[in-house]
Amino acid sequence: MTGDALHLTLVRHGATDWNGIGRWQGWTDTPLGTLGESQAEKLAARLSRQTFDTVYSSDLSRAARTAELSLPGAPLHLDVRLREMHFGQYEGVTTGAVTHDSDYADWQRDPWLLPAPGGGESLRVVADRMQDWAEGLEGERVIAFSHGAAIRALLCGLFGWPALPQPGYVLPFPYQLAHTGLTRLSRKGGRWTLVGYNDAAHLEG
Repeated sequence: MTGDALHLTLVRHGATDWNGIGRWQGWTDTPLGTLGESQAEKLAARLSRQTFDTVYSSDLSRAARTAELSLPGAPLHLDVRLREMHFGQYEGVTTGAVTHDSDYADWQRDPWLLPAPGGGESLRVVADRMQDWAEGLEGERVIAFSHGAAIRALLCGLFGWPALPQPGYVLPFPYQLAHTGLTRLSRKGGRWTLVGYNDAAHLEG
């Protein structure tokens, strides 16, 4: 680890066809959809004027493909710790079916500590593996392509944000994260600062 500040950009992957129909993906390795490819190409235009020391991605193809399209030709380091949350028995299930499942309400009592039913992860487990990855980063400018719940779990872990059930929303976060949205952090002297959250200006207009 250098004495200089680390500047970390986190990117949620582009949209998949499953995103479009509200089907939970988790560790299911769904490909990037046509919309997601377009989003990544728009992000590429934005990132073309920026340089990064290292490019990381989840090993799931929707994240890795977003990285390849957004930063063409850049060496890509895959890391399983950047994967999405494992949703257990809800992998591949639509939101409507999940919310009517008999185990859902019990899990939602405390999704931070309780694992998703059927062998899934808790958000605390996701936050811990994401934070283990982040704390080991070196260099000055790093970018990583990951997933919506995983990125938000990391922020909860780093900053102590609560993960409380939200009426009308299936994840315990009161803030959305757009596909290919940028979240920027800095770390200096072991202290993390949130610089910007969910910047998706490249998708506007």
